[in-house]
Amino acid sequence: MKTYLLALCGIIASISAFSQGTITGTVTDKANGDILLGATIMIEPGGKGVMSDFDGNYTLTGLAPGTYTVIGRFIAYNSKEQQVTITGNETVNLNFELESTVIAIDAEAVVEVRQNKASAVYMENVKKKETSMIDYVSSQEIKKNGDSDVSSAIKRVSGVYTIGNFVVVRGLSDRYVRTALNGAEIPSLDPKRSSVSMDIFPTNLVDNLVVVKTLNANLPSNYSGAYINVITKDFPDSFTFNYSTSTGFNTNTTFNDNFIPVRWAAPLCGALTTARWTSRASWMARTSSRRNTPTTTTPWCWPASSSN
Repeated sequence: MKTYLLALCGIIASISAFSQGTITGTVTDKANGDILLGATIMIEPGGKGVMSDFDGNYTLTGLAPGTYTVIGRFIAYNSKEQQVTITGNETVNLNFELESTVIAIDAEAVVEVRQNKASAVYMENVKKKETSMIDYVSSQEIKKNGDSDVSSAIKRVSGVYTIGNFVVVRGLSDRYVRTALNGAEIPSLDPKRSSVSMDIFPTNLVDNLVVVKTLNANLPSNYSGAYINVITKDFPDSFTFNYSTSTGFNTNTTFNDNFIPVRWAAPLCGALTTARWTSRASWMARTSSRRNTPTTTTPWCWPASSSN
């Protein structure tokens, strides 16, 4: 009889040892019910922990029977503790609704947020939100291409080219193009032209070049080719100094004493004549008299080139 009792106790103990409970639930924001991705769920004793998934769900497995303290944590939220009891091989649903933390600042705080308007990502977001068709050249692209002025950089836009330093858009000359600086239209210095010469803007002062090819309600209506807005850089927070220099040489002429490629066998000779006129009226052919003949002749001669 004693043997049977010991065997029964051993079976019960083994069943209790192999029974594993599970705790599962969801972590959300108490104020608006939004799921909290990446919240930390810890269990004590044991120190086991998991993180919530994309749907805010978490699962703790392999828990022996007993009473546990489950702690939910998330950045900028107050931690929350809950008690749970595992009696056997069961699944307990335990949800967490965390409250956001409010931090009081005694002194006055000023928060400044700036967008990086020189990047192509910023201009792509602007282009997505625009109702009209626009193209752009960002400062990031200007640095990559090495353009020195706006006249060279604006040609990177599809359908835009320059004649001289004046912009032509889709075959429409500068008469149908308007230019603005930070949204303020620039009057032309030439009465026969509507646009301005684009080489007056150095690219080191330009943040973005925006080309609007269609009419828009918030823009002037006196253009049919394009409306070009030159957006300059913001004022720097501190003093900046930029200096650049360049040099170059020609392999055909630099450090080459005999750089003239023309070859001739005989000397080249000629004469330089200098005419002296009797009066200014005679020089301008305003008198009826004939012009005087040259009075001075200076001969010159270029020697024959060498064989090398």
